[in-house]
Amino acid sequence: MPYVITIAQTKGGAGKTTLACQLAAHFLSQGRTLAGIDMDEQGGFARWGAMRSQRSEENFLGVESQSFLSLSHVNRAPAPCEIVLIDTPPRSDHRVRKAIRAADVVLAPLQLSPLDLYATLPTAKMIGDAGKKALFVINRAPPRAKIADTIRAMLKSYALPVAAIELGGRAAFAETIATGGGVCDLPGRNPARRELQALGDEVAIALKEIRIAA
Repeated sequence: MPYVITIAQTKGGAGKTTLACQLAAHFLSQGRTLAGIDMDEQGGFARWGAMRSQRSEENFLGVESQSFLSLSHVNRAPAPCEIVLIDTPPRSDHRVRKAIRAADVVLAPLQLSPLDLYATLPTAKMIGDAGKKALFVINRAPPRAKIADTIRAMLKSYALPVAAIELGGRAAFAETIATGGGVCDLPGRNPARRELQALGDEVAIALKEIRIAA
């Protein structure tokens, strides 16, 4: 069975699809075999996947568009598939709940603002109701902002499991996916690449811990 990562967030504009594309590119760059499922009507993950599929040297099985998820969509991935990555629509409904229940780990991106935090609480409830491992990923983190420390403190007060790695507000995250790429493709010690690699490593550790515990 492949590892399943679901990216969910009830608030639109949190960077959910960008995170899906960047993580997919990261795992592919490591030589992992990956398939994607795009449940979002906007279809951004599927469009990125179509561009990425042109890189024939990768173990990429593509991104399938599905407005409604059934476990067969996950289970029918070919045998060598190591990871299935699901991008969900920005809402709280039975479709997203199914995607969360199918996951080993759920990632929920959010920005450091009070409105984003409050809008994240329904996502947190869905994850908690499903009893799934979660990582709330701070996205587009400002380099220096007084409100950021306040929001981090509020996240602690809600006992949300926040990823140790924060993603900064870097143009490279959006620019690289425009052509089917990812920041993992950038040369040298690019800060966006370092952040994404560290987050990918954190997610991989969480996945292994889930399977070991099971």
